[in-house]
Amino acid sequence: MKLKFRTLTLVLILICSSVALTAEAQANNLEWGVDVDEEFTYVLQRAYFADPSYVQIVAADMPYVPSMIVGEKTTLRVTGLDEIPSLINESSQMPKATCELERANDSVPIMAGLLDFVIPIGDWEFINEISNITGLEGITLIDTTDEWGTIGTGSYQAPDGSVISITVEIRYEKENGTLNYMRQRRSTLGNDLIDIILVNWHPGMPTVVEEGLQMSTLLVILIATTVGLIVAIIVYQGYRAKKPVVQKLGETKRETSKR
Repeated sequence: MKLKFRTLTLVLILICSSVALTAEAQANNLEWGVDVDEEFTYVLQRAYFADPSYVQIVAADMPYVPSMIVGEKTTLRVTGLDEIPSLINESSQMPKATCELERANDSVPIMAGLLDFVIPIGDWEFINEISNITGLEGITLIDTTDEWGTIGTGSYQAPDGSVISITVEIRYEKENGTLNYMRQRRSTLGNDLIDIILVNWHPGMPTVVEEGLQMSTLLVILIATTVGLIVAIIVYQGYRAKKPVVQKLGETKRETSKR
């Protein structure tokens, strides 16, 4: 089965969106929570592709993924921070942080000019308003004490008629505005086609997350459990049928006396 090449545009990456979402010009209390040359560690915890060609689908939204290896640490370095305007009236005016990725073990460059790893902090109410997240169908806002982000869900039909479900979750740390967690998942009929998890790694966290059980695997387990239960019942009934006559009479007598 071939997937139709299609990206899922989400307002959660509002800092590099090509669509200008307007709002009444207003002051903001945005600030940067990071400094130029500050570094952070990221790990690709999972990269599952039901077909190798699906890598190109993910590369449209996450172009650095094909150059990353599951479980291996990468270093994100902040290379530039835009000046934050005092007044902002559309999303295209949101300040951007430029970053680069390299392999942690040998400093081999992976990609430069990345814009979706750091966002401004401090005025989350303003960010919610300028991004108009609550007005978008299929987008759920994440706004907790520690994180801000979105969960986007949708679906489309592949050329072969299969319905592909998409879920994209992105969370940023409110403390410094860095990308904390990103997951892109595409599936059909309960089976994953693509599942990517990228995290801001800290000591003690796993570097690899095992794949979950697929629906087909669960079905096999269910069938095996059912068959096992049926066999157990048959064996038990056979055991009852082979009981000595004296034992059967004793059981019958006990049941009669209880009545």
